[in-house]
Amino acid sequence: MRRPLLGSVTCHPKLFAPMIAALESLEEQGLGHLVEVYSGCWVARTVARSTTAPPSYHSYGAAIDINAPSNPYGQPPTQDPRLVAAFEDQGFNWGGDFLIPDGHHFEYWGEPGDSPPR
Repeated sequence: MRRPLLGSVTCHPKLFAPMIAALESLEEQGLGHLVEVYSGCWVARTVARSTTAPPSYHSYGAAIDINAPSNPYGQPPTQDPRLVAAFEDQGFNWGGDFLIPDGHHFEYWGEPGDSPPR
């Protein structure tokens, strides 16, 4: 499915509405340029690609990676706080706040008290 700023995206159907809302919010604020690289949504894998970890939110199509080249896993994140806020306002949890930072990662948690879409 084609999405604003990203192009073709394969994700869980429940992810599209909040993802589109976050992207449209960025565009409405003139901040679309903050999305430099779309780095994926659905991919079957475990958390941190560990053989002993549980499935990643990506395995359910419930996470999206934005600007991965400039925000590599395990490094201090450099995402613009306005981009982070646009996604958090729509129910995403930002990986830049993880114990091991994952600054390009946004996983959908939904409204407070909602379960992730699996």
